[in-house]
Amino acid sequence: MPRSLFRLAAGAAAGYLLAVRPWHLRWGADDREVHAEMPGDDLVRQPQYQATRAITVEAPAATVWAWLVRLGGYQPDAAPRPATSGHEEPPGREQQDLKVGDVLASGSGGSGFVVEQIDPPHTLVLIMRGADATTTCSVALRDLEDARTRLIFRVRIRAEPGVRGTTYLATMDIGDFLTVRRQLLTIKERAESSR
Repeated sequence: MPRSLFRLAAGAAAGYLLAVRPWHLRWGADDREVHAEMPGDDLVRQPQYQATRAITVEAPAATVWAWLVRLGGYQPDAAPRPATSGHEEPPGREQQDLKVGDVLASGSGGSGFVVEQIDPPHTLVLIMRGADATTTCSVALRDLEDARTRLIFRVRIRAEPGVRGTTYLATMDIGDFLTVRRQLLTIKERAESSR
C-alpha cells in the first residue's frame, strides 16, 4: 500500500474514532441522559457497545408511544396494515395489546426483539439473545411542559467471543446509528403530524 494512501486511511479512521463516533453514540442526548441509568441496563452487564440517543417530540407521551410501538414492528393480529400517509391518527390498540413476551420486528423464523419490560406510555425494554450477541433496546418517554415528550433510546450489546461476535459489533457500530436516528425522526414526524 502506498504511504500516502496509508496516511489517508489512518487519518480517516482517526477522524471517525475521535469525532464522528462519539457524536453518533450520543446523538441528541445530553450528558445527564447519557450517564443516567435506564430500565434494562442490568440485562446486559459490561456492554462492549452502548449508545444513548434522544429527541424531543412536540406531542404527548401517549401519542409518541403509539407510533413507537407501531413503527417498532408490533402487530397485534395477522391482518396486514394499510400504508400510512404520516398524517393519520396513530393506532390505539397496540398500547393495550403489547405485553411482556411479545416479539417485535420479527425476522425469519420468528426471531426478533422480545418485550422484557413494559410500562405504557413511558417505558419499553426489548431484548434479543442471539448466537452472536445479546442486545437490549431501552426506551424512556419523559413528559415535558406544553404536552411535549422527551424520547430517550439506549442500545447495549454484549457480543460472544470470536469472529462472529466481533463482526456483529463492527456492523452495529454504524448501522445502529443510521437505523435508530431514522426511526426517531420518523416517530417525531408521525407523532407531531397526528396532534
